[in-house]
This record gives sequence, structure tokens and C-alpha cells, in this order.
Amino acid sequence: MSFKSIVREIKEMRNGIGNISRRRSFDLRGLQQHKARSYSNVNESQCQFLFVPQSKWANLPPEILYDVIQRLEASEGTWPARKNVVACAGVCKSWREITKEIVKTPEKCGKLTLPISLKQPGPRDGPIQCYIKRDRGSSTYQLYLGLSPALIVENGKFLFAAKKVRRATGGTDYVISMNGEDFSRASNTYVGKL
Repeated sequence: MSFKSIVREIKEMRNGIGNISRRRSFDLRGLQQHKARSYSNVNESQCQFLFVPQSKWANLPPEILYDVIQRLEASEGTWPARKNVVACAGVCKSWREITKEIVKTPEKCGKLTLPISLKQPGPRDGPIQCYIKRDRGSSTYQLYLGLSPALIVENGKFLFAAKKVRRATGGTDYVISMNGEDFSRASNTYVGKL
């Protein structure tokens, strides 16, 4: 067994994914059924373990990764540069976990980084500046994180949108979505209504 596969198995055991004996018993059961049906020899390719392919960046030592993401988070204070911190969370599971540890809630740091930040309490000491862009034709309102409407295209970050919907009873609802185009309830970007 190569050193790389040993390290990968240790990581899997540490993360609770499973151990060798469970995988081996599963694979052998499948091979025994295959042998029972036909008496031909089993190829070596069928005996190999199934490993989920990961990026080579996933094997970066956690101490180095923690230091890199911490420096990136400290240097990137505003949008659009802040999207680099979000990109780190999308590399793999280990990067996502470390990024979640480093990035503080908006209440503590006053910055909106990850999409979940919209559902968390904001800072108590001062407001977060946002800009609302209104489209009269489609009766939608889009909320951007930014300082002014002039900077919305280059520096603004789209947070969520609300669409005005008139009810038959004469009332008005606002459907809120994290996608400015899709306001359906079946969508995973649907937040709710006011």
C-alpha cells in the first residue's frame, strides 16, 4: 500500500467516513456474488478499493492552510476582493471547515462573507451599508452590499431580491429570494415572504 493511500485512509477514519474493514467487506461481498454466478477469474481491477478523487490541494497540512486562509481573510476587507475568501470554502471539505472556523459572524466582525451570513444577526455597534436597486417594470427590489449606486456594478455584492406580489384579497406580499431571477417556492434560493 502506498504512503498516500495510508494517509488518505487515516484522514477518512479521523473524519468518521469509515475504515478499511468495512470497505473491504463490502467489496468482497460483491465479488463473492460475482463468483457464484460465474466461475471465471476475478480481474485485479475489480479488487481495487474505491476512492473519491480529491484535489491535490486537499492534502495541504491544516496548519499551513489555516495560516493562508487567515491571512487572506484579514487582507480582503471589501467586495469584490472578499469573494476570494468564499472561493476558498469551495475547494474541498477540509478547506470549507477551516474557512468556517476563521470567518466570523457578521455580529462579531461586521462583514458579510458567506451566504449564511444573511441569516445571522448583524453588528451591534454600527450598520452595514447596503444599497437597494429598484426595477419598476418587474416590481423587484435588489439589495446590494456597497456604498453607492455608482459603485454597484464593480464593487457591490448582490445579497438578495424581493418581488412585489399582489394577492387577490387586496394585500401585497414580497417574495424574498437569494436569486434575482427565480422567486419560486420550489427553488433552493427561496427565503420566504413578507
